[in-house]
Amino acid sequence: MPELLLVATTSTFDVRDLVRALERQAPEGVTVRSAAGLLAPRREGEGVVREAARDRGATVVVVAPGGPDLANHALLTVEGARAVGLPVAAVVVAGPGGADQRPLLRERAGAADVVELADPQAPSGAVAGWPLGQWAAAEPAPAEAAPGEVTLAPYAAWEPRSVPDPRNAGRGVIDPVLAEIVAAEGPVLASRAYGLYNRAAGGKKLTTIARAPLSSAAYRLRMAGRIEIAQTEDGPQGEEVLRPAGSPPVRVRELGPRNLDEVPLDEVAELMDRLATSGADDLKRAVLDTYGLVRLTTKADEYLERALDLAEEG
Repeated sequence: MPELLLVATTSTFDVRDLVRALERQAPEGVTVRSAAGLLAPRREGEGVVREAARDRGATVVVVAPGGPDLANHALLTVEGARAVGLPVAAVVVAGPGGADQRPLLRERAGAADVVELADPQAPSGAVAGWPLGQWAAAEPAPAEAAPGEVTLAPYAAWEPRSVPDPRNAGRGVIDPVLAEIVAAEGPVLASRAYGLYNRAAGGKKLTTIARAPLSSAAYRLRMAGRIEIAQTEDGPQGEEVLRPAGSPPVRVRELGPRNLDEVPLDEVAELMDRLATSGADDLKRAVLDTYGLVRLTTKADEYLERALDLAEEG
């Protein structure tokens, strides 16, 4: 599930009012959390906040109180997030002070939005215009890489839980779970999204009977404006791709728990474009290397050939 992680640059700043305001404004399926710093200990388990945030595929929103240390504290947090591939969507400047440092902050924040929060104690009015859906889908900033390498966004997988059998569960049960899966993993192939639900319900194979109510749920969600459905190219993988409404149609991410043929073709094609730009020659091998795969099987070769055709058409 997409997550906005508010990271305060100082432990003395209370972000609870801001978190509540963002929770009220956040699009459906986007969660809001807070942390006292990227290198603060995790509340549960070992390690630090930054590691857990990357595991969850979170997007960082830096909250920096105005003052003499504004730029220093904010930019250190931005760099600390980007160093491990965490996307930084925005820097929130909370309260007055540090006016002379704000131009530097805007210059060095890169693609991250810099927004003002004049009164941290009354944030509701200010956050109403913030593009939270776009922030939640932010990609990591490009990092310097060796020739033939690219930076991938983390893959945030849906966390399975027990759900009712889709063959006899009502729409009131299926629809919210499918929306949750799409919010977490979209853009996602319909077959993967339906398969995740089916396995969580105890099913082993996604039969036509099990798929039908899940497909119906997807179209209800689209009619309700909650998700978007796109058709991929014709052929063996010619099926639908589901994504949250208003989110980017393509996101280049790590392979995560997906099989190669569970990655939408346009995502692989975009990865090929980036690899070609970075100097890769053998794009099929470069894709496998990027995903941490070794064998170029006949099935993988055919699949990557279709992605290569799509990349060349684009």
